[in-house]
Amino acid sequence: MPHSNVLRQARKLLRARRFPEVNSLLQECQLEYKESFEYHYILGVARMYLNDIGGAWQSFEQARKISVLDTRLQVAQAALFLRRCDTPRALEYYLEIQEKEPSNKIAKEAIEFIRFNDTEVIYEWVSSGKIKKFYPPLGLHPVIPKVFAVLGVCVLLSVGYGGYSLYKKSTLPPPRVDLKDFVLSVDERNNALQEDMSSDVYRYILTTRQVNDAYSLAVSNVLEYKDNAALVEINRILNSNASSLIKQNAIMLKNNLQEPTFDTIKDSYPYSKVVEDPYLYIDCWVSWTGRVANSVETDTSYSCDLLVGYQDEKRLEGIVPLVFDSAMNIDPVLPLRVLGRLGVSEGKLCMYGKSVYQPLDGSTL
Repeated sequence: MPHSNVLRQARKLLRARRFPEVNSLLQECQLEYKESFEYHYILGVARMYLNDIGGAWQSFEQARKISVLDTRLQVAQAALFLRRCDTPRALEYYLEIQEKEPSNKIAKEAIEFIRFNDTEVIYEWVSSGKIKKFYPPLGLHPVIPKVFAVLGVCVLLSVGYGGYSLYKKSTLPPPRVDLKDFVLSVDERNNALQEDMSSDVYRYILTTRQVNDAYSLAVSNVLEYKDNAALVEINRILNSNASSLIKQNAIMLKNNLQEPTFDTIKDSYPYSKVVEDPYLYIDCWVSWTGRVANSVETDTSYSCDLLVGYQDEKRLEGIVPLVFDSAMNIDPVLPLRVLGRLGVSEGKLCMYGKSVYQPLDGSTL
């Protein structure tokens, strides 16, 4: 087929919902069309409907390098953000679309969906395929026999999903925050930086885009109960040149986080990662193994040096001051595991302990 007809044929196949054929056709001529926005956009849409989300994202990123302001592309990428429950970022895209095209039906319906539904509902829509309501429209389907096969498959998938949907719903945690309280307006996103930076010193100097990305990621992680990951972004914002409003919102997000136990802690960052930049990990909870040294005990407190990674007395990763605000019964001879909250004191990493696990027989921690 002459290359001049490839995109025309690809559009026709896309309208016919023949997504594998679109993918195959365009893959064969990727070199000739590497600078074509339409090529990357059509390929990305086909991959979305094939549930090749990684491939779709790559295609849209290539299209974005060519035309960043195309509304069709923004609709597609917003849907991908919504799929992974990054609702703040999705909402940011939909608001931008609505600014440019107030009559855009997809943006209007998606904004309403995000404002009045929680993460649990979004998970259900992704699992059931209903999320495709917010995918880029394919246009009127041509009258061809294969349409009936496609519709049949969709019906079977819809019917077969019922039992799984109920199971999914029963295992998802309840929403923690009302997303509406943390959505930034277009003006707030555009003015995400401090106007006067001469009155303070900032550990991180961020761009407007970096502040908005960190804030969106923080909100998304809070919604998904990823507290440590949320804290990293919150700390990035609080120690940066972000605007006062965004910092206030970050503090409100932080107030929704919970103390973990040994059984519930997620994403315990290793010492080697934390020590690179302790300020990013302030108030993160970790579960570290090692031994103690230089302990000081009172009736109301216990402090020592935690020899991180030294539980088998072979390799010492680092030494961290550890403090408990209550008396502790810790045997300095035996290895232990500590659950604690990280902090920075006099510019150095420290830990505020909550719980200790120390098997008396010296068994594996």
